[in-house]
Amino acid sequence: MIELLVVIAIIALLIGLLLPAVQKVREAANRAQCANNLKQVGLALMNYESAHRSLPIGDSRGYFGLPRLTWQALILPYLDENNLAMLYNYKVDWDNPLNYPAIATQVKMYNCPSTPNGI
Repeated sequence: MIELLVVIAIIALLIGLLLPAVQKVREAANRAQCANNLKQVGLALMNYESAHRSLPIGDSRGYFGLPRLTWQALILPYLDENNLAMLYNYKVDWDNPLNYPAIATQVKMYNCPSTPNGI
């Protein structure tokens, strides 16, 4: 009986030592995924620039009669989010009710996996 308790204690100790190592590996994978997301956003910005000869506007704020848009919406086609880009109406402001289905959709490239609550 004592030998069984010793074996259980040793197994519990090994598990206790193993868990922090597993958490470190998981966090390293999350950091790598976040860095990859940033790289993909940067590449999408450069592809947008190649196609339009300028970087996307940061926030149009309705200047010159343009609808209020942000760069996040403008680079959607370059992030392989074509379905979401087709759902988005670029002729109206981003907060127009016509764009509610599009803005309610989370784009995974814009979130790091280790962000609390995934937002």
